[in-house]
Amino acid sequence: YARDYVVEGEPYAGYDRHNAEVAAFHLDRILGFRRAPLVVGRFVNLRTEIKPVATEQLLGTFMTVGNNTCFYGKCYYCRETEPACADGDIMEGSVTLWLPDVWPLQKHRHPWGRTYREGKLARWEYDESYCDAVKKTSPYDSGPRLLDIIDTAIFDYLIGNADRHHYESFQDDEGASMLILLDNAKSFGNPALDERSILAPLYQCCIIRVSTWNRLNYLKNGVLKSALKTAMSHDPISPVLSDPHLDALDQRLLSILATVKQCTDQFGPDVVLVEDRMTLSHL
Repeated sequence: YARDYVVEGEPYAGYDRHNAEVAAFHLDRILGFRRAPLVVGRFVNLRTEIKPVATEQLLGTFMTVGNNTCFYGKCYYCRETEPACADGDIMEGSVTLWLPDVWPLQKHRHPWGRTYREGKLARWEYDESYCDAVKKTSPYDSGPRLLDIIDTAIFDYLIGNADRHHYESFQDDEGASMLILLDNAKSFGNPALDERSILAPLYQCCIIRVSTWNRLNYLKNGVLKSALKTAMSHDPISPVLSDPHLDALDQRLLSILATVKQCTDQFGPDVVLVEDRMTLSHL
């Protein structure tokens, strides 16, 4: 995608976007979460840097389209009719640092996941008391996981990611470890679309970490846009985002702050703002 390309349709529409992963990594650092993998942009030569070290399986997916080297890879969604093409041999992409195998991850279904089926709503989309049910199920009935879900909703709303159907944590952690923000590539598709349903965990549960609340307030009045733009300016594929996407971040931040204020007006700050080290017991 070109930086100014706008993805139309559903909020989870379009192909994965490598620049979105780069931007999400830097935003995660600025928010103080530090739960997204390290990502950096790269220009790679497919002919000299990738093909000599590629597996036979991957090599079998390479093709030439016009004067451009292309491949479609091996994955669930990979299609020969939808290859990824370089400009000649040079392709812009991103590199992600993965954790070593000694730290295996466990995948969980997101409690606010979508059905991805037209005409069929998930329970959270029609039941305003849905959060009460979530609070009675493990690992959301105690510990930090529900607050992690709230943080993730805020993060996803800022980047426009409505595709968080699953999430990962460290394996066998009994709900004690952090939620890891993997797969942020369906982000920054349409700067004009503020998909409020992404914030459902926040406005249905009406709780938020004090540290997250303080950080969001620090980043208002244009600070978020400026900080992210500066952080991404040194990346090899800079500019990582177009100006409309950066402007959208500041606008979405205001919506998050307004949502929290609605919660505090209704329930009071002592209920809504949760101390980071507080032991949660929702029952």
